[in-house]
Amino acid sequence: MVVRLEEVMPPTVESASRINLRWIVRLRWGAVAGQVITILFAARIVHQSLPLGALLSVCAALAAFNLIMHVWLLRGGNPSERACGLNLMTDVLALTALLALSGGAYNPFAALYLVHITIAAVVLPARWSVALTLTSIVAYTLLQLLPEGPLALGSEEQLLLHLRGRWVAFLVAAAFIATFTLRMSQSLRRREVELERTRSDAEAAERLAALGTLAAGTAHELNTPLGTIAILAGELAAQLEGDRRAEAEEIRRQVDRCKEIITGMLAPRGGADLEEPKEFEVAPVLEAAVRRWQQGRPGPAPRVEIQPQAARARARLPVHAFERAIANLLDNAAEATEHRSAREVRIALERHRGDLRIEVADNGVGVPEPLLRRIGEPFFTTKEPGRGTGLGLYLARHVVERQGGEMTVTSAEGRGTQVTLTVPEAGA
Repeated sequence: MVVRLEEVMPPTVESASRINLRWIVRLRWGAVAGQVITILFAARIVHQSLPLGALLSVCAALAAFNLIMHVWLLRGGNPSERACGLNLMTDVLALTALLALSGGAYNPFAALYLVHITIAAVVLPARWSVALTLTSIVAYTLLQLLPEGPLALGSEEQLLLHLRGRWVAFLVAAAFIATFTLRMSQSLRRREVELERTRSDAEAAERLAALGTLAAGTAHELNTPLGTIAILAGELAAQLEGDRRAEAEEIRRQVDRCKEIITGMLAPRGGADLEEPKEFEVAPVLEAAVRRWQQGRPGPAPRVEIQPQAARARARLPVHAFERAIANLLDNAAEATEHRSAREVRIALERHRGDLRIEVADNGVGVPEPLLRRIGEPFFTTKEPGRGTGLGLYLARHVVERQGGEMTVTSAEGRGTQVTLTVPEAGA
């Protein structure tokens, strides 16, 4: 079995360049709005006239460029580092044009060059960061050579206006830098979590491929003795009566169950990838899965609670994989409570905001807090060596996540565990 990385790579993982450009576009909308407000405000308080038409034309061109970028991203554009670098370079050139038309180096908003330099240093590779820094330095140097404009410091009033403008420019620069770096770092941290999960799924897929190879050999070796046991059990059942005959029939059922388990092991992820999802009523399938799980098992049966509103609710899932997922969860709950004097395993179905929730709860030993975050990872188990493979919860998670659902686990050490499978309700 060959597992390709694209089979486990979630489509929601964004590239770093796309995250960066998305935030650059968001900040540019704020920058354009701030530029227009500042220009209109300055036109009223500066005694000498400002070239309003030219200034607003630069803002309009920048807004049009930003709209193009915004639409491109919405349509699934996949930007590169070069695209991010050119976008920031466009912002530097637009800022230079605005400064050249409104006072040049005397304009206190020249401090906004530092915003672009900071953003470039955070999100761009070294060559682009250096290029944008040099461009900003050259642009600011050229502004020094321009003739004095309407913001030249010729009087005490203009000096006071300049100082206030510098204070506003500092606030704007600080707000933009803080907003961008904080928001972008949060987006990148989320991406790192998604990538880590992707890597974990890829490693699990490779292990499952190895497990499939091992299972194929095991099935080949076990099919003959299992078939022999089934035939002998059938012959015994035909010759015996009463309880002895029932025991022989039970042997045959258990042999058939062994064959089903082996068949499931031969398919990747317990067959969830191969089985076609279909729409079905969840409640009767859930109750039937619990009954089949309980057959031949000692101890009290799980308590099944179905919310009246969820009795006819439907979901779209691979049915047999879903039943195996429920059996795996019940196995875990039964093993967690096997040493309890008052064992309690509860399985519930309810509707919640257009979703269906299947909860499997027990009053068992629970899971220690440091290990709780790893529950559901492939091949991770809290059981004693030899008692678990660490695949039960992983397969259950995979069944629901493949159809847009999720699995959550809450637990308190010594007080029990609750596993919740949430799946979209069909037609909700």
